[in-house]
Amino acid sequence: MLRASLISLATLGLLAQPPAPAAKPASQPGPAAPPAAKPNPEDQVLARVGGEPITQADFMAAFSMLPAQQRMQLLMIKGGKEEFVRRLAESKLLAVKAKSMGLDKTPEFQRALARTQDELLARAYLDKEGESLQKQLVVTDADVKTYYDTHLAQFKQPALVSVRHILVAVKHNPQDKAGFTEVEARKRIAMLQADLKKGAKFSDLAKKYSDDPGSKDNGGLYADVDPSNWDPAFAKAAESQPLGKVGAPVRSQYGYHLIKVEARKPARTIPFEEAKAQAREMAQRAKQEQVWDQLMARLEKEIPFEILDQTPAPAPAPSPKPAPAPAKAPGQGGAH
Repeated sequence: MLRASLISLATLGLLAQPPAPAAKPASQPGPAAPPAAKPNPEDQVLARVGGEPITQADFMAAFSMLPAQQRMQLLMIKGGKEEFVRRLAESKLLAVKAKSMGLDKTPEFQRALARTQDELLARAYLDKEGESLQKQLVVTDADVKTYYDTHLAQFKQPALVSVRHILVAVKHNPQDKAGFTEVEARKRIAMLQADLKKGAKFSDLAKKYSDDPGSKDNGGLYADVDPSNWDPAFAKAAESQPLGKVGAPVRSQYGYHLIKVEARKPARTIPFEEAKAQAREMAQRAKQEQVWDQLMARLEKEIPFEILDQTPAPAPAPSPKPAPAPAKAPGQGGAH
């Protein structure tokens, strides 16, 4: 579909051209003129800058460099082609000015030009080999299962805990604007404990009073989380408190917490059917790395290839200065 759209776009300019007027009959009979060659759609001039044309072929070359999503958007937006042509013309305008200043002759530009040429040639080679490479990149269901079976460690899930908590933040320094002093924090915790005893809902108190922005709006909930990533004191409480009960206040590096453990899941290996989508992505990435490494190995055998040591050579030691000649003692040397 996209290719058909591109072909339609390439011929758009021709379809919009008015038909050529019919030739008037010659006043004198003579040999018939040869039929005019059909214009090549790629030669259609879309803009001129400094006398240099921007053709349909230039447009298509630049268009093909865009990501697929941007190409599709460009085709769907009214006036998208015209806007893109204008951007090409503006880029050409800057380039013409740069040439007039001799900026294309600088060593920096020449190095960048050589690098760009290498990238374009690399892309052209990969495009040419694309069909062969795509065949090598195919990942079957059997490949996915094999990857899963040989990488079980990647599908091990640690023990997970779901907890709700209310954080009363404690200031690290007296001048901090956010948080409470130790005395204020303990009083606030006591107030929250009293509200819970009166029947207040834990999640409602968390939404109203918790100082943790990561869970406050969700009623203080962290669902199915590996506790090993938490503050040690918080993690210990999450792993040991009775389910469904609010434990004693816990002091962490952030302040005081009231914690309610809602669920625990033991460590396990995720079954294949559950991990199949993830395993397919991982198998695909592994296949891509394998195909790339094989391609590089083949080319390195064909073409001299060497990565040199990047460690700077040590500076040479300074040469020792020659010792000054000893002064002659009075009466030594010279004629008598």
